[in-house]
Amino acid sequence: MGKVKDILYDISDILTAFCIVMIAGIVIWVSIGNIMQYPSFVAAEEKQSEKNTNFGLAVPVGDGTTSGSAVTGSAVGGKPAKGSNPELFSIYINYGESVSAIAQKFVDVGLFKSVDEFKTLVNQKNAASKLKSGNFIIPANATPDEVINKITTSPSA
Repeated sequence: MGKVKDILYDISDILTAFCIVMIAGIVIWVSIGNIMQYPSFVAAEEKQSEKNTNFGLAVPVGDGTTSGSAVTGSAVGGKPAKGSNPELFSIYINYGESVSAIAQKFVDVGLFKSVDEFKTLVNQKNAASKLKSGNFIIPANATPDEVINKITTSPSA
C-alpha cells in the first residue's frame, strides 16, 4: 500500500509541474504579439513626447542692455566685434555628460579650437571630476582657463 501511495504522489507531482509549464507556455503564446510589439510602442511614445531638440546646446544670450531676446555684439570664431560688448553664451551641461560632449559644446561656439584642447586643459587642471552641471553664462572673450574655472564652480556663482 505504501508503494502505491508513493507512486500516486510522484505522478501527481509530475502532472502538477507539467500543468504549470503548459499554463506558462499558453500565457507566453497568447502574449507573444504584445511582447514583439513593445519596441514599436516605446518608439511611438518617445515620438509622441518630443523633447526640445535644443536642450543642452550652447546658445548666445543677450547681456541685458537690449529688450526682448535680442543678442548684443557679434561673435565670429568666438571673438566679439570691435567696439561692442562681448557676446554671452549660455551653455547647459547635463548631469553625467561626458567630457567629450561638454568639450564639443565649447568648440561649437568657438571658445575652444578643438575637443582635444579642452580635454588637455581639463586634465592639466585635474578638473574632470569637478565639472558641474547646469546652465553657465560665459562671455565670448573668456580665456580657456576662465571657461574651465567657470564650469568647475556652481552655475549661479
